[in-house]
Amino acid sequence: MNIAGLRVARLGDPELDRLHRRAQRADITYDHVGSTIDPDRWPGRRPRTRSLTLGRGEGVFDAAGDALRRWAPQRAIGARVHPADASIEIGVTVLVVLAFGPFEIVAPDRIVAVVDQPDAFGFAYGTLADHPERGEEAFLVRRTHDDVVVATVRVDAGPASLGAHVAAPLVLRFQRAAVGRYLDALYRAVQPACS
Repeated sequence: MNIAGLRVARLGDPELDRLHRRAQRADITYDHVGSTIDPDRWPGRRPRTRSLTLGRGEGVFDAAGDALRRWAPQRAIGARVHPADASIEIGVTVLVVLAFGPFEIVAPDRIVAVVDQPDAFGFAYGTLADHPERGEEAFLVRRTHDDVVVATVRVDAGPASLGAHVAAPLVLRFQRAAVGRYLDALYRAVQPACS
């Protein structure tokens, strides 16, 4: 059963496959594609940004990039990513499935930008139809000129439905907590490389 984006009961792979196929045919639901990757190109937008220093050196940078490729930030908030082996490439569509007690929220997203440079790696994904929000999130790791590795998460999104508008204060609290957990997941992922 689907009630305003909340689905009662856990979804199995056949249902997720069906929802994924539908999401692959959907269009992006917002007009500021890239605002979390290059905020300077969007002077009227104010993405929420949070960063965390992960450590120093190439090993830390590589470990953080690998964690992004394995969807570690999403898993840190208890989300399932479907398909689980989705690659980080422009145009790839994923479902981020969050469980809240007996309910699940399915958030369809498409990767709209990828940064893959010697000292920077990351991606942004944007919302598709049936997502409770409208906008994008970016997950980036950069190695500075003095070899410090910094992770940054940017969110430029807002409610997409009346239900989401009503729940906006709760959603914003959840989103702030989620960003902290995203960054913590990257920090934990690089600790072996820091030793």
